[in-house]
Amino acid sequence: MRLQIYITKRYLTNKSLLFWGFLFMIFWAVIGAFIMGSSIQRNLPPEAFQLYTASWFGILALLSFSSMGVTAMYSLSYHTGAIPYLRRYSRMRASDYISGIVMAGVVTSVIYGLVLAAVVYGLYSYHFGAQLPPRDLPLIVAASVAAGFFFVSLSAFIKLLQLKYVGLSPASEQAVNFIPLILGYGFGFAGLYMNLGHLAVYASPFVDLEYLLVEGYYGRTLHVAALVALPLSTSGQPFSIWLGMLSLAAWAAALFGFSVYLFDMMYFRDIYEAKLF
Repeated sequence: MRLQIYITKRYLTNKSLLFWGFLFMIFWAVIGAFIMGSSIQRNLPPEAFQLYTASWFGILALLSFSSMGVTAMYSLSYHTGAIPYLRRYSRMRASDYISGIVMAGVVTSVIYGLVLAAVVYGLYSYHFGAQLPPRDLPLIVAASVAAGFFFVSLSAFIKLLQLKYVGLSPASEQAVNFIPLILGYGFGFAGLYMNLGHLAVYASPFVDLEYLLVEGYYGRTLHVAALVALPLSTSGQPFSIWLGMLSLAAWAAALFGFSVYLFDMMYFRDIYEAKLF
């Protein structure tokens, strides 16, 4: 349990994560409310403002969780010198370590998700002059828990592959560590602006998570279409929360299992391999 508490504290106090995963998201929330939101007509029904706010919350929370994935990648890089010795000379098992970092990611994602929801609620309600609260907090919390599980498992899987087969060269570190964030941006904005289709939404854990977060804030059933086109476009099939959660949980469980398998094959990697000079 001490490992989980230690890693959770490190995640919550990590300066890079606080900046890129929280303060930078607040910056974009301000842009969405007061600059991009200024072009929205004020005579629209309240549901249009609610969905606009929910869409911004969905993309911002997704990018925040993606930033946490980058932090998990760097954390694993710095632990690689000690992990092989702990695995060999202590009673720590692969599942103990991976579940520890996953638990830290879950706690962090829930805190970040709820705080971002509160910030978005305050900013957008003030700008539009209407109360635009998150309508389904249990769904937001459940999606945040699944997000923490998924992103940390994804980061562990990618980082352990790198440690096993590539090493910690400067080039590989810079390219690999930002994969969760790059995928979050790519799929997040694709779900926002493109009609990906019913199958693609559930197949992509990133878009799936975005829909779960948006529906949690919006409080009504979404239709599978470009999120910016809603509620004008309701021709797509309704998004299923249960199928979305099942798909996201399946992705997270599979990545967790692969990470545990790769963990047992780790050997010592010197962190100074990644230094540029």
